[in-house]
Amino acid sequence: MKLRLFSPRFLHALESTRWFITFAILFRVGLEISYRGFVSPVFEYAGFVLDVEYLKYFESWLIWMILVAAFPKLLLKASDYLMAYLLFSFLTPLLIFYGLSNADREHLYIVLLGVILIMLFRAGRPFGLPFIRHGRVLAYAIAALSTAAVTGWMIMSGGLNYFNLDLTRVYEFRRDVGEVINQGPMGYVNVWATKVFGPTLLTVSLWKKKYWFAFLIFCLHIVWFGISSHKSVLFYPFLIIFLWFWFGSSKALALVPMGMAGVVLLSFLAYFFYEDTLLGSLLIRRVFFVPSSLTFTYYEFFSLNEFVYWSSSITSSFISYPYQLSPAAEIGAYLGTDANGNNSFLATGYMHAGIPGVILYGILVGLLFRLIDSLSNKGVPPWVAVASLIIPTQSLLVSADLPTALLTHGVGMSIAILFLLRSADPQSDAPRDSAFRNQKRFPPLQSH
Repeated sequence: MKLRLFSPRFLHALESTRWFITFAILFRVGLEISYRGFVSPVFEYAGFVLDVEYLKYFESWLIWMILVAAFPKLLLKASDYLMAYLLFSFLTPLLIFYGLSNADREHLYIVLLGVILIMLFRAGRPFGLPFIRHGRVLAYAIAALSTAAVTGWMIMSGGLNYFNLDLTRVYEFRRDVGEVINQGPMGYVNVWATKVFGPTLLTVSLWKKKYWFAFLIFCLHIVWFGISSHKSVLFYPFLIIFLWFWFGSSKALALVPMGMAGVVLLSFLAYFFYEDTLLGSLLIRRVFFVPSSLTFTYYEFFSLNEFVYWSSSITSSFISYPYQLSPAAEIGAYLGTDANGNNSFLATGYMHAGIPGVILYGILVGLLFRLIDSLSNKGVPPWVAVASLIIPTQSLLVSADLPTALLTHGVGMSIAILFLLRSADPQSDAPRDSAFRNQKRFPPLQSH
């Protein structure tokens, strides 16, 4: 029996539009205060200036309010969560940065063009897709055998020699162990195991109420963290478990701004009362404002220099790459940091082909979201699709080029697994998949 952390009545109440807007405003205001009171004063040297041009500031609020009104507020299909995550993790800090740092207006509107195209092309009838006989069995077998193979490889290749569970020492081990376990194709497979196969097995175990198997996968993530020294691997299971708790009883996407507002508030208070800059640097500056700053940097750099036209990857055999460094490293050199300035598809689309590149990526990502919805409308609850895709798609929405996200970060593999999880008879799963059961106990709330 699932433990209830929140009362059904509370979860149901949060499905009201008024609460979505309330938490959205709370998040925006808290993030803006954090930029003014922490990010800019402490990290002004890194480009986080406070240069308010009031027309742009009010313009940013107007655009943001239109987006909040237009974006989904309930989890009715899987891409609703992805759109909410895009709104709050990327677009909200981007608009705040635009309004408070006097960033370039033209560049902002090119990004918004890509967002509008995503909204348009994710809408429409689901794609008609075939079913694979015994697809679920095949999906379970692929995920289980892959996790076992990766775990065995990590051990046999010598990864246990670097085993460490101390969060403060991960950087001492990460590079050395990476050279041992990420050899050849295993570099891809290891990422897919930690971002796709393991999280998917955990999600399916919770969905099907196989709690002992879920506990085993949870422990496996601890082992993977201890060997790889990647902190994110340790926290993936907590994210999935929380989504299971929340969306198993509610459709409220108010969860997204509510959770992010809590992270921002705690980080800012740690700085305000204890002068602790670590949490704020990691959870406010790095998570929210570094992607925003880098987005405008990408547009600035590639509006003055040659476009890449995918010559850094898929067109390299017939188009000459115009730079000495990789695109991310080139941006780091341009900023004088010598760090890799990775960014989302809304920036890399412009890097490749200017405005046509942004248009192409906006259309493709919109269709990708519709494909995800089409795959999850047959016997797969929306929260299962979200939990299976949430980790690889975070890279797409915030920090990775589209081809890189599809291949390296596992978005393509996640979609393939989701394709296999579909059922030709979705009603056969109804007793187990009856998410949002509390809807039967309360009358519908009115949206305001």
